Amino acid sequence: MAFLEVKNLKKQFGNTRVLHGIDFSMEKGEVVALLGASGGGKTTFLRCLNFLEMANEGTIDVEGGFHFDANETYKSSEIRNMCLKMGLVFQSFNLFPQYTALENVYLPLQLRTKEEIRKTVPRGKARREAISEAHKENKKRAEALLNGVGLSEKMNNYPWQLSGGQQQRVAIARALAQEPAVLCFDEPTSALDPELTGEVLRVIKELKDQGRTMLVVTHEMDFARNVADRVVFFADGLIEEEGTPEEIFNNPKSPKTAAFFKHSTL
Repeated sequence: MAFLEVKNLKKQFGNTRVLHGIDFSMEKGEVVALLGASGGGKTTFLRCLNFLEMANEGTIDVEGGFHFDANETYKSSEIRNMCLKMGLVFQSFNLFPQYTALENVYLPLQLRTKEEIRKTVPRGKARREAISEAHKENKKRAEALLNGVGLSEKMNNYPWQLSGGQQQRVAIARALAQEPAVLCFDEPTSALDPELTGEVLRVIKELKDQGRTMLVVTHEMDFARNVADRVVFFADGLIEEEGTPEEIFNNPKSPKTAAFFKHSTL
């Protein structure tokens, strides 16, 4: 079985079906770029993988992580545990404006740690000491993650004091904090000025070099061509075509794919 395997995933909103039965898989360490016109289902697919939307039909499997079946009923705690295996970086950053860059990365870690400690450590001095130790470790981890995306000098800045590219790098560090099996990006550069796009794409390229498994919705054709191991083209709620960047860009077999590239900047 593939590291991530999706079978017959369907999603509809009211009477409008957005995903018509997606079959998709990827291997550990693979970087896959999702391309396609707006409204084709790419973002809905990512949101279903991250359980921000619940699929109406289908299954999602992460090797060693979880098995999700839309026909089953899950407790909120079970859904939350599955969410932790899938990281998502939003196009609009979604940082907490009242917290510094460091706090934006640290707080999700500490909240998760506190919950685990409350379940396993009795109340009293032992629990207080465990939480205090976790605070130190989580702060170190948050600092290391921000340093890894080139923001060691911006840790105490608030989002409004950061450029769009810097905010997106904080968002990437926050997603990495949970050590997701698959890191997903939804148009990570679409809200950025052209001169800031490069710094975010460089971070993603560095993550690829580290062996991260990543799924990237993007309109950055150069990135898809030069960084992705595989390109998947979405159209009308289905996977229209997939292959290596060379196959998809140089010799698309689907008329829909060819038409999309004809009107795109390659």
